[in-house]
Amino acid sequence: MSAREEIRGPGSPGEVVVAEGRAAHAVVASDLLAGAIREAVAARGRARIALSGGTTPSETYQRLASLDLPFASVDWFWVDERGVPPDSPRSNYGAAAKDLGLGVDGRDRGRAYRMEGERPLDEAARAYDALLRKSFGVAAAASFDAITLGVGDDGHTASLFPGIGATSIDDRLVAHIRPPPEKKLEERITLTAPVLLEAKLVLVLARGASKRGVVAAARAPGSEDDVPARILQRAKGHVIWVLDAEAAP
Repeated sequence: MSAREEIRGPGSPGEVVVAEGRAAHAVVASDLLAGAIREAVAARGRARIALSGGTTPSETYQRLASLDLPFASVDWFWVDERGVPPDSPRSNYGAAAKDLGLGVDGRDRGRAYRMEGERPLDEAARAYDALLRKSFGVAAAASFDAITLGVGDDGHTASLFPGIGATSIDDRLVAHIRPPPEKKLEERITLTAPVLLEAKLVLVLARGASKRGVVAAARAPGSEDDVPARILQRAKGHVIWVLDAEAAP
């Protein structure tokens, strides 16, 4: 079961769906992704989906993989990646690919285009930028059919961290990001704000009481550099915050 509050369009904080429990959260999110895939394949013959890693979307991806979908017509991309190889337990690609069963049992679940975190990250960012431009056939934009995002306790989304000007990068599709030193995190590559804002559907997945304050802050007016997830208020497509009751503001 879930409850919906629909607020749509640029300048709005987006729609909220509150799921009753962890299992329902995965059902709601995977059904929304499935709908985006079916719609894109029906309209254009292919779906282009950008995935975030981490633990929150894991059950969503596992359930998505169990559905009857035209996976052979899906191109999977990644929202961001740490500076680690794909077999690292810290790899966003590795986590999502495992949950989706990409390359398992010889079943065709689509084409995966990973960010190469094992390369020098400046090079990896330029290579992924070039890949997006080639894949979408555009000079300065890329419009995904759906993107999954999370929101960190500090308000970051993708690898756009607060206080470093990451949300203002608008001269490239993919950037090499150095998180604030005090966070002691790996350097990253990430899709930039213009790409996130062009997506037809943005699903922001969050669970737990620790997310309630930051979800509220991300949906409120204020500095995007302080709370990078606020950029989603400028999204051109449909933004849906898929929350559990504890995360709902």
